Amino acid sequence: MKNLLLALSLSLLIGTVFTLNSCKKETTEDDSVSAQDAASVMGGISTTADDASASAGQVSTFTGKTQGLYAALCGVSVLDTTSNSQQISITYDGATDCQGFKRYGSITVSLTGGTHWEDVGAQLTISYNALQITDVLSGNTYTVNGSHTITNVLGGLACKIPYGLVTNDSTIHTNATTGTGMSITFPNATQRNWTFNRSSKWSSVYAGGHNTITVTEYTTAAGNIDIQGTNGYGNTFTSSILTPIASDNMPCSGFYYLPYQGQVQHQVGSRTATVTYGTNATGTAIGNPTTCGSGLFIQYTNAANGHSASRFVPY
Repeated sequence: MKNLLLALSLSLLIGTVFTLNSCKKETTEDDSVSAQDAASVMGGISTTADDASASAGQVSTFTGKTQGLYAALCGVSVLDTTSNSQQISITYDGATDCQGFKRYGSITVSLTGGTHWEDVGAQLTISYNALQITDVLSGNTYTVNGSHTITNVLGGLACKIPYGLVTNDSTIHTNATTGTGMSITFPNATQRNWTFNRSSKWSSVYAGGHNTITVTEYTTAAGNIDIQGTNGYGNTFTSSILTPIASDNMPCSGFYYLPYQGQVQHQVGSRTATVTYGTNATGTAIGNPTTCGSGLFIQYTNAANGHSASRFVPY
């Protein structure tokens, strides 16, 4: 089964890029680029953190038992679990399109908290060794250095759920990803430091002959800010998850894992763009796990000059 977090990250990215490009401002900066950068980098980091979690769930030195290679990691050319029993090295091929992202370079995964990765409160430290993340949709490449942690909040192995190994799970597994001072090099060669705080929940419920798998992204940070820093133009920005973004494997418009609810906001100075998922053409939120919204709705405002605009984008 495809990785749910990859699918969710891709859907978030597509929505942000295509909607914000329609909202032009009377400034020399195009906030759609800033929003696209935030979505691309966070999407790439989220998918890479998911790889780290999946690999840690399969290595005996991290789990205390051999789980078996149930999850083939997309775009990985080398998975080294033998050179150092306390670390996992993942090298990406730079060529494989992993549902919207290509990655080149390597990361190192270390177990830094808890006896085993499935323990409550266990932490993985992910170190980025000049990892290049390419957004296939835009063609932009970002280079990431530094390290961040993911925390297993409730215990268990969340990475089993997307691969169908947990068919009825009443426990919601949560991985919290936090990073401070991650170095991001943008396509225009500028380099900035970002801080982020995002959590992901996985759950599955079997009913009516179908296993419904749900993934939700949210933040516990103050002000709901999951990403903050300076964009490629040198302007301070924040990206906030105002309402948790939920997606599941029930088909919407013939496709799986399109967000059926959630709201995100990208702000640069006085300019704000808010995207609501799972709406109808007028922007009314109608999405739920069984009744899918037909698209997403963006609202743009500039408090400095009173300008506002809106647009609906169908799934």
